[in-house]
Amino acid sequence: MKTKNINKGIAKYILSAILLLVLASCSEVIEFDLNEAAPELVVAATVPESQYAEVVLSTTTNVNDDQEGNQVTGAMVTLEDENGNSELLQEIAPGLYRSAQIKGVQKTSYKLRIETDGQVKEITSEDRMPKPVAISRLRVRESNMPDINGIPVPEWEVVVEYNDPVDEKNYYRFVEYVNGEVRAHYVENDNFNNGTKSKSFLTSCDRKLVPGDNVTVEMQSISKAVYDYFYGFSLLNNITQGTAVVNPITNISGVKLGYFSAHTVSRKSIVVQ
Repeated sequence: MKTKNINKGIAKYILSAILLLVLASCSEVIEFDLNEAAPELVVAATVPESQYAEVVLSTTTNVNDDQEGNQVTGAMVTLEDENGNSELLQEIAPGLYRSAQIKGVQKTSYKLRIETDGQVKEITSEDRMPKPVAISRLRVRESNMPDINGIPVPEWEVVVEYNDPVDEKNYYRFVEYVNGEVRAHYVENDNFNNGTKSKSFLTSCDRKLVPGDNVTVEMQSISKAVYDYFYGFSLLNNITQGTAVVNPITNISGVKLGYFSAHTVSRKSIVVQ
């Protein structure tokens, strides 16, 4: 695709503006003086494409409390698909529930129901798995971004290339692994790249890589509700001091924190040179 020539002065201004927007995500996280609060249930439920469903139940803990032992055990977790298949998930570890029959299928809707000890009302949710979008190319390279007024600059760039479908609104979540360990999460939509050959630049100032490291990116096609939840969390990292903290909007009825995601999965790996 041809690009138009732009006046050098204007181009310099635009480049500086773009860099400032990209690097804003690398700002230091503000620390808050959090008040003590009663524990609340947190739900992390997924139905990945061609995989068994998993639901993790835990409770929030105060900053100064022991973070261990907050798993919620003995719950009744039921999963149902739009074809009438229903399954009671088994607790395979404290607070971790997994299906043994139902797996994720593209363009299928799923319903989740949870009942826990002391929970009077049911906790319910529904999500539909979107069409798949595959990674066409994954690149990892050292960054050549210039330092601007002392703003931290990423040392490495991870670039994900894919073809965004033209016939629908798409939402994506990227999970980055380094040597098999989860290092970062990102969410994007196709507001500005609908129906195009697209590139997503996964920006992180905390990314430390050396030659020989294995970088894997899992690209998930997610629903708008799941996107809104994770996007809400991303905003918390850039919240202005003195602003009231608001929980992200969950797609689960009966809890304030958590999400239920039926999503497709595309993975690619690359070794850092």
